[in-house]
Amino acid sequence: METGVIPRLGRARSGRMWLVVFLLAAPAWPVAVLAQPAPPALTAPVNDFAGAIESSAERELDALIRRLQGASGDVIIVAAVKTFQPWPDLPAYAVKMFENGGKGIGQKGKDNGVLIVLAVDDRQVRVEVGYDVEAFITDGYAGELSREVMVPFFRAGDYGGGLLAGATRIAQRIAEGRNVDLGLAPVEAPESGRGQSGGIPIGVWIVLLIIFLNLMGGGRRGRGMRRGGRWASGAGAFGAGWPRGGGGWGSSGGFGGGFGGFGGGRSGGGGGGASW
Repeated sequence: METGVIPRLGRARSGRMWLVVFLLAAPAWPVAVLAQPAPPALTAPVNDFAGAIESSAERELDALIRRLQGASGDVIIVAAVKTFQPWPDLPAYAVKMFENGGKGIGQKGKDNGVLIVLAVDDRQVRVEVGYDVEAFITDGYAGELSREVMVPFFRAGDYGGGLLAGATRIAQRIAEGRNVDLGLAPVEAPESGRGQSGGIPIGVWIVLLIIFLNLMGGGRRGRGMRRGGRWASGAGAFGAGWPRGGGGWGSSGGFGGGFGGFGGGRSGGGGGGASW
């Protein structure tokens, strides 16, 4: 009997020891989260804390966001930061930024907001979605949008163009779900080497034709063509007319007045993102 008591006492002491260790360690977990510095406060449709968005793209984003809010009541907020660190990852940072110190994106009770946050130095982007728009902007769609639409712009250094392209796609998607018309043109991501996948570009054919005619004409005729500047004018045409990334958007409105997009909306952690 006595021999059976000793093992039980040993197990009891061991159990109490582990309980003490657990209780001592547990408070460190929430403290570690609470110790993270709060993201900068969101105060406008476009919040550029990294100096990465050119003014023209910022104006167009502002006009687009206000247009969607006026048509459906939904809110898109764009933010650019240098880094999300020391937060562990961008999704956790985005959820906290969405909360915005109690002034969350979208309307309280409706939770109809979307946050696009770009971390420039970390080379990551995240689309954080409010509860009410998760039916339109699913996790899969947010990830695909980030990879296929925004990242090609970011790789080219066009942060404003990428954010504008992403916000436009999101606005279109929400508008379709709400059955409202924003009158926006389709958006395509930039493609390196576009026009070359189907064969030799037309510009190369023109250059080859000029060289061929020059060789066939020979002598004075060939020299006359070179002096006449026809080659130069042809080459000039190749460099002209190519749209800049993010250009061609119809809106040119300036920054609006007051903005009521921070009504206490919440995010459930849904969304998606990408890195490059």
